[in-house]
Amino acid sequence: MITDQSDLSSLESVLAQAVRRAGVTGRVELRETSDGETLLELTPLSRTRVPFSPNPEEATAWLQSEDVDAAACYDDDGYLVISPRSKAGVHRLVERWLGPFIYAESVGEQLRGALAQHELNGEVAVLDACSVDLVIQDSDNLATAVQLGTVLGADDIAKGLKLHRPRGMSKLAGRMRLLLTGVVGHGVGVLAEPGCAHAEDELRLRLTVDQTLRLAGRIVAEPTVDSRETSSANSPLPKISHR
Repeated sequence: MITDQSDLSSLESVLAQAVRRAGVTGRVELRETSDGETLLELTPLSRTRVPFSPNPEEATAWLQSEDVDAAACYDDDGYLVISPRSKAGVHRLVERWLGPFIYAESVGEQLRGALAQHELNGEVAVLDACSVDLVIQDSDNLATAVQLGTVLGADDIAKGLKLHRPRGMSKLAGRMRLLLTGVVGHGVGVLAEPGCAHAEDELRLRLTVDQTLRLAGRIVAEPTVDSRETSSANSPLPKISHR
């Protein structure tokens, strides 16, 4: 059991920050028992991003399987509570439960930054510790998706396609899938959804976390429009030969 008050306060901060960065809905607090002991407790408030069912038996089995020094029980309100017994238990809990989500969220943030660098509008959603969606919604015949293809080196990705029609959008999705396979590897999911009066056209990419990291790296490595224009402006003028 953690007895040092300074350790408890520090570990409470560590655990609370990890919960927040992992996108887990939960409450972290110090609770004093009737025996005068102070416990560090994590109470999940949603089943999302929780690797076990919300009951002490399932939680205890998971904690033991991951070698996490912590106990699980219900509180007076019927919520499942996880109580690390040691400093090592806190760090192990962060590593085995929250760490993968923290990493996935950081990769998602890298992709957001890469898209912003090229002024590409897209919504990045970290679904879980393994997969990420990039959703491009566009009322201008998926111009943003076409721009992404151009950034990745496929200037003619929309050539000959009628992107205002479902068939053209479907073909664009197929071309984007082939392009992304070359950029990040096999298994990328690409789905085009025509819009309607209340929704814009949509291109949805389903990536693994590793694929997301590779895509972000590739986008960042490509020159932006401004940098290309600057490079062109600074290029020496061609020499004119006089005959």
